[in-house]
Amino acid sequence: MPWQNDKGVDVADPSDPLFKSLVKKDLMEALRGGEFALDQRLREPLLVQTVLGHAQEGHKAFQEGGIKYPSATIANIIEAAGLEVSKIKDIRQEVIDQVFEWVELAKKDQTNRLVIGEQPLLGIEFLRNYQINPEFVLKGMILAGMMDNYSWRQATIKKYGGKTIHDKQLIIGGGETYLIDARMLRQEKPFFLEDLAEEEISDETINDLRTKGIITAAGNPHAEVAYIRRKKGLGTSDDTAFIFMGEMYKKEGWEKSLSAFLGGFIVDGIDTYDKCTARPVEGGYDERLGMEIRAALPSLVSDDEITALIYYSAKSNGQMVVSSSHKRLIQMVANADPKIPTLLHHHKFMDTRKFAPYRVGFERMPSKLFYNAVKERIDHYHKPNQSP
Repeated sequence: MPWQNDKGVDVADPSDPLFKSLVKKDLMEALRGGEFALDQRLREPLLVQTVLGHAQEGHKAFQEGGIKYPSATIANIIEAAGLEVSKIKDIRQEVIDQVFEWVELAKKDQTNRLVIGEQPLLGIEFLRNYQINPEFVLKGMILAGMMDNYSWRQATIKKYGGKTIHDKQLIIGGGETYLIDARMLRQEKPFFLEDLAEEEISDETINDLRTKGIITAAGNPHAEVAYIRRKKGLGTSDDTAFIFMGEMYKKEGWEKSLSAFLGGFIVDGIDTYDKCTARPVEGGYDERLGMEIRAALPSLVSDDEITALIYYSAKSNGQMVVSSSHKRLIQMVANADPKIPTLLHHHKFMDTRKFAPYRVGFERMPSKLFYNAVKERIDHYHKPNQSP
């Protein structure tokens, strides 16, 4: 029997009957639990990540089972669900590779649609409906690729004098993505993965993890993606960031503003799928793509634009804002009028300042409170001497 303590916390073992039954139940509930603007082929490859969150936090089926698995990995979930790990990783890798392929076309101004062949990027059907400006999609992609970067978050705090829009202390938490050998990690400590994500990890500890082989190279067949926290504190709100990407270029016209908004969303989607792929990379594919585009087109987005985006999307900068998972962003909001995905509700607000009553994010923040908080930031951004 796997190691277990007396507080309903266990080590994930894909062969354990209890873990397997809870994973399968939770995945089935996730598949039945909403309407998604997503290709049917991608639903299981995406939703295993939702199940991972439930397993780590003890939510949904795991709450009913009275147990949680804080050091579970997506590969554990896939295997316990009776799916083929390599196949799911290949599908998730293909989603990412198609975005990189599209970027090469966009750099040459050879596309004005968010499709590769006949397939919409990320398998999201509504993306095929838009005519876009490729230059401004790339702008949004750079911004999204940089907004989770720990160094850029530190630079943002410095640029804005460590103060919020209310002139209080600004704290932006953050960390970095590394590849870890899950076997070596478990030998070190059963719940070390949880500690790495929650505690502030020093350079010395990271060097020690490399020496022990816990942080590993991409060629290791046992490599898994892990988040290592460098500073405690709230991060940024993806939802707010997308709205700001569109807002920053609103004066350029509707199509360019929409293009930046969608470009940011697409790279954020990569940041979801890259947590379990056939070819994982240190730092994540979102940062890699953002840096590659910026290296090829260095004048496309300024440093000031990057820090402004991070500053105004920081969760604790003013009234609190929340962040939605990729799943929630593409899920139809059942009780809202119109019945559209959360992401398109955000675009409606960015475009018109109007919004439907519904709940935003896992925290189920009332949309009125969320959009009022975002509007306060937008108003501050547009004050003289504030915009980059």
